[in-house]
Order: sequence, then structure tokens, then C-alpha cells
Amino acid sequence: EGDVYVRIRGRICAVALSATIVGAVLGATPASADTPEAFAGTAAARALNLSLLGIKVTAGSTTALADSSPKAQATGAGLALIAQTVSQASVTGPNASQAPPQACGVNLPIAGILSVALACSQSSASTTDASPTATSAANIAAIDVGVLDLVLDLLDPILDALVPVVDQVIGDVTGTLQPLLGGLLDPLLGSLQLDLQSPVQSLVDALRDVTNLAEIRVGDSASQVVTDGAKVTAVAAAQGAEIRVLPGLTAAGGPLLSITVGSATATSVFDRAAGTSSASFDPAILTLNVLGTSIPVALGQPITLFPGTVLESTISLGAGRTVRNPDGTVGAVADGVGLQLLKGLSGGIVLELAHAESAVGGAKAVISPPQSVPSPKAERAPELARTGGMDVPVLPIGFVLLLVAALTRRVVRASR
Repeated sequence: EGDVYVRIRGRICAVALSATIVGAVLGATPASADTPEAFAGTAAARALNLSLLGIKVTAGSTTALADSSPKAQATGAGLALIAQTVSQASVTGPNASQAPPQACGVNLPIAGILSVALACSQSSASTTDASPTATSAANIAAIDVGVLDLVLDLLDPILDALVPVVDQVIGDVTGTLQPLLGGLLDPLLGSLQLDLQSPVQSLVDALRDVTNLAEIRVGDSASQVVTDGAKVTAVAAAQGAEIRVLPGLTAAGGPLLSITVGSATATSVFDRAAGTSSASFDPAILTLNVLGTSIPVALGQPITLFPGTVLESTISLGAGRTVRNPDGTVGAVADGVGLQLLKGLSGGIVLELAHAESAVGGAKAVISPPQSVPSPKAERAPELARTGGMDVPVLPIGFVLLLVAALTRRVVRASR
């Protein structure tokens, strides 16, 4: 930003200084002399700018400059490090123009189905009719999803048979509701180019005007300085990503809906008649537009459009949720930006920017208390066989009698 700002300030200061010098010179002439007009406008936009340990990577960048000399120049780069993605246009002097072809790193069209262009830019410059104008556009990726024309061609035999009948039925119903809902139906039908007398046929005709099923742009940037009879306007705009669904469907040529993620616009205007300047800016995290009408999307509050139809679409910004399942497992889901578009068409289109999810479950260890086990009884040693019929301990008694006799004998001897 600093480098661009220095260049812009230097250019404008140079023009202002030139005007001052010219005015000073002309001031020496009679008071009736005029001071020539002097102006300069610049614009610069970047979709991605990354600086890592002194290594700079810039993608989707554009610059434009026009002044009263006259001069116009524009530069664009899909990826600044790759030369074939850089476009330039520069002219000086009156009635000159330059518009080189688009420069792309990759351009892969698949007719009627899909086209993919990566790291592209295009620039033009003109000083025709004393109106210096410079324009540049660049993107990191552009994806166009076709298919719609192929589907309509396949359905032609069915539509030819069904449309008149369905139109008659729907026309009768809408004709009855017209006095009651005309205030609501007319703006909607008008924006979609639909006719109440033949709603289905007019819808098919409108779909044939659609350029693609969807268009996806990542890292778009545009810079332009335009001079006209009343003013000089410098506009720089950059977007993180944009999706347009059914572009060309509305009467004004716009899409059914568009979602823009991360956008920034800076506008500066010089009023040539008054000699005054003004500036404005518009940063936005997410912009949702449906049939030309902006709809706010609050953080953490997903919004669903056209529910219950094939066009059902859900947009979420900064949303998250936790889930607890009957089996005790839990999960969490978080989305920086989540887009689920045209859900009724084979799963539709899903785009997730900064998506995270986790789940966990399990069961704790169960330890049963130890059970007491009875110790085994000691077995008695088998007794020796005895003689006689009495249970008398013969051996212990005999031993005692012998001991008593021995002691008595010793006492008798001692007394002699």
C-alpha cells in the first residue's frame, strides 16, 4: 500500500505543481488569460498480497492512471511472478489507444460444459476525444459452469408438449390471484422477465438468456480511471471470491443471486466543473444480492433462500454449531463462510471457506470389584491304624510314665 500511495501522491503532486507553474506564467499575461485544466487520477487494487520474510507474492493486482497531459496507462497481473499473466497498456498524446489481448497462465475451455481460467489479466488505455481512460482487470481463478443449454436442449421435446398445458393452468391461477397479489407479483415477475399469461414459456425463454449455470470468481480486482465531460473518476475494487447463480436471468441482465465474500472498493471523483474532489470507500465481509436486492447476512445466523424448491440455497457467515448424538458422541462444526447453492440440483454447488469440524466419542473403562473366593479346606493326614477297641493315646501316656519313673529313681538315689 505504501509504494502505491507514494506513486499516487507523486503523480498528483507533479500535476498540481505543473498547474501552479503554468498559472504563474500565465499570471504575467493580461487578466483575461485562462488557466488550463490539470488533473490526474490513479487506482490500484490487489486481491491477494503476501509478504513472507521479505519474499512478496501478489496475485490479482491491477493499477490504472490517467492525467490531463493526456496520458493513460494500465497494468494487471494474475500472478506478478509469472510474466505470461501480466498485461500492460500505455498511451500518450491525443487520440491514441491500446488494448492487448488477455494474458492467462491457464485457459481451459470445454465447450458448453466448463471453462477454467487461472491467473489472468487484461488492460487497456485510451486518450480518444480528449478523455484519457485506463482500465485493468485481473483474477486468480475464473470458473464458468455451463450445462444449462445442454439440459434445455434435451428437454425440448418434453417442454414442447407440457408448456402449453401448464401455462394454461398456471395462467388461470395467477390470473385469479392477480387482483390480490399484484403488488407483490408484478415486481418479481418483471425482474425475471416472466409473463403471467405464459409463465412457463417465458421462464424457459429467460433461462435461454442465461449465460451459465454459475460463475465463480476468485481474487478479482479491477482498477480504472475514466474521464468524461463532467468528472474524472478513479475506482479500485477487489474481491476475495464471488459466485453468480444463473447470470443473465433478470431483465437487467443480472444473476438470480450473487454472493461476494470479502470485498473492498475505493472511489475518488474530481468534479471538472467545480474543481473539487471527493472520495469514499466500502469494505464488506459478505454481500448477498437476490434479484438486484441486497439482503444482509448476520454473523452466526445462516439464511436460506427459496426453501423447498430446486433453487434452495443456504448462506452462512461466521456460523458454528455443536451436535450431541443419541449414542453419546459429540461434534462441532464451524464455517468462516459456507455456501450451499441450488441444493435441489443433484446436490447443487458447495463452497466452504475456512471450514472446520470435529467429533469425538467413546466409553470409559469399567472395572468390576473383586469377588471373594473361599479358600480350600486343608485335608487331614490319614491316621495310622490302631489296635484295640478304645481311642486311648497309648504312646503319649507311656512316654509320661517313663519320664516320671526316671525322675523318681534319681530322687531316691540322691536321698541315700
